[in-house]
Amino acid sequence: MKKSYDKALIETCLKQTKFESIMNSLQKHLFMTQYQKGEFVTTPLQEEHLFQIIVQGTVSIYFIRDDGSVYSLANGKENYLLGDMEIFQHQLSNVYAQANDDVRCLALSIEASRGALLENCQFLQLICESLTQKMESITTFDAAPTSLKQRVLTYMKYKCSKGELKGLQQAAFHLNCSVRQLQRILNQYESYGIVIKTGKGTYKLTAASLCI
Repeated sequence: MKKSYDKALIETCLKQTKFESIMNSLQKHLFMTQYQKGEFVTTPLQEEHLFQIIVQGTVSIYFIRDDGSVYSLANGKENYLLGDMEIFQHQLSNVYAQANDDVRCLALSIEASRGALLENCQFLQLICESLTQKMESITTFDAAPTSLKQRVLTYMKYKCSKGELKGLQQAAFHLNCSVRQLQRILNQYESYGIVIKTGKGTYKLTAASLCI
């Protein structure tokens, strides 16, 4: 992620959104964020919580369960809001937003601007509308069909610290499979160079696999 505090650029981008009248009073808090294709725009592990308005580009927003199942929540494009839930609570632990192409957003720090946000009635009305639309879409989402082999990769990448799976029995429980099935898949991935065995019952994704 890259940040820009260019006031002229911020003002120009704000005029491109449909929220100019609402966000104008908060303009002193705004800055620009830029993401490259494939980069995460929001993750549960991020240290700085941002409220962002997409100005350019699109993002895929998805939810990952403990068994590695991936649920597609939305495709955000221009004027889509990110971080609206975090204004009231911490980032949901399983929700990710990833750039489909080069993405540019108007952003502000939630922690630094929380007081100003909660005192702005127009802004809160905007958030209520956004959250209502998201709740409606969530009630209809389905899990993307994935094989056990794919779920193992997803589980290791998103649920295991630094991509390292420790303990076959516990992992098999989360993945809803047998230890034998999991071991067979890990052996295959090891032969392909996708994972390396680092200890008894411990496997780690290679650096190349983490970037997939």
